[in-house]
Amino acid sequence: MSVIKQLSIQDAVPVAAPHSGRRSLKVGVLVDLALTAAAGGHVKCWQRLAEAAVAYGDRLDLTVHFNGPQPRRIDLSPSVRYVLLPPVFSTARVIRHVPDHTDLAPWHPRLAQQLAGYDVIHTTDAFFCYARTAARFARRHGVPMVSSIHTNTPEYARITTARLLERALGRGMAYRIANDGLALPNVVSSLLERRLMRHLESVTFAMGSYGGGTDVQYAARHSGVALRRGLDRELFSPARRDRAWFEARFGLPSDRLIVMYAGKLNAGKNVPLLIPVVQQVLQKGVPAYLFCAGAGSERDALEAALGPVVTCPGTLAQEELARAYASADLFLFPSMIDESGNAAVEALASGLPSLLAAGNGIASRMADCEGLRVLPGDRPEAWAAAIAELAAASQRRAAMGQTARTYVEARLPSWADVLLEDLLPVWLRAAATRAAA
Repeated sequence: MSVIKQLSIQDAVPVAAPHSGRRSLKVGVLVDLALTAAAGGHVKCWQRLAEAAVAYGDRLDLTVHFNGPQPRRIDLSPSVRYVLLPPVFSTARVIRHVPDHTDLAPWHPRLAQQLAGYDVIHTTDAFFCYARTAARFARRHGVPMVSSIHTNTPEYARITTARLLERALGRGMAYRIANDGLALPNVVSSLLERRLMRHLESVTFAMGSYGGGTDVQYAARHSGVALRRGLDRELFSPARRDRAWFEARFGLPSDRLIVMYAGKLNAGKNVPLLIPVVQQVLQKGVPAYLFCAGAGSERDALEAALGPVVTCPGTLAQEELARAYASADLFLFPSMIDESGNAAVEALASGLPSLLAAGNGIASRMADCEGLRVLPGDRPEAWAAAIAELAAASQRRAAMGQTARTYVEARLPSWADVLLEDLLPVWLRAAATRAAA
């Protein structure tokens, strides 16, 4: 079990792991999001990688930085830890409905005190306080910096800004002026795109990101490695199927096709599409029922529109989420901009046939998997037709689920594979540039 303690900023500087031989590589990873039970895939990705790093303390001393309400350190082992620092200027101060709160300040003095202890700094966005602090620090002190972009933040921001304007102004004249005339969502998106360009100019190596064009433009800095997402194949498995438990635990009907979504319930994930999809499925006479695991600003709209045919239990613990995947009938992932999509991979690993929106990274990279179908993210009628077709073909769904599991077992890496094959070689190359200089 992790040891948790309050600490001063001086105490939070990472301590080298005990080892024999040469010193292990000291890496600081910066995730400018809060470490909470309800955190999304970006945070969970680095939690899983940190857990995998525990077994390699003789080679790697890893600190993953998150936001938190108070300075705090969570030791996973003598060589791996989380350090939480309060944001300087959180988005929570100025806006409520955003997918995840982050830090808008241009400089984090407490974080900067800790960066000198690392051989390599790894930023996981290009836009917010941690990344901006790291870029300035690395430039001044010559510390190698690696970047991986986990989310298409400019597009996410465009969608979120448009939704916020609609919430604040309705759909009247003021909204049309702000959204169409002034194009404020596009202004915000363009600002973040420019910030991304500046950040990539400052890194030692950039790992594969959401934007192929960006990678080509900065080919001289590209590491040649795309950061994959790992998977716990034992946790997410068809063996966890238990329909009786699923129905009893969440009060689900036993005579319905359970279609499932997991992730943030927000417009960035294209969750509003689920409302007309389910409505059209019901109009076709298909007894469907929607189960949404996750939290977000669209939950009320889902429940208001779908009422007795939807259950939104909030964020689930990993164990319950795995059992839910394995016990549902069909998975829906309507996001058109997710680069990685942990939920879609976990569903496929659980033997759950899946419908994915064109444009997200999983739909692109796994298009040859016969356990999934790729559909237009703006055409609810196409989703309704696919659900109706599969509802009447239980054997076809079972075959898709088996195919999905086989594909995952053959093609997707574990979290340890990602750490050792993707990250560690790039970190070592980055550290070598400093030694050479």
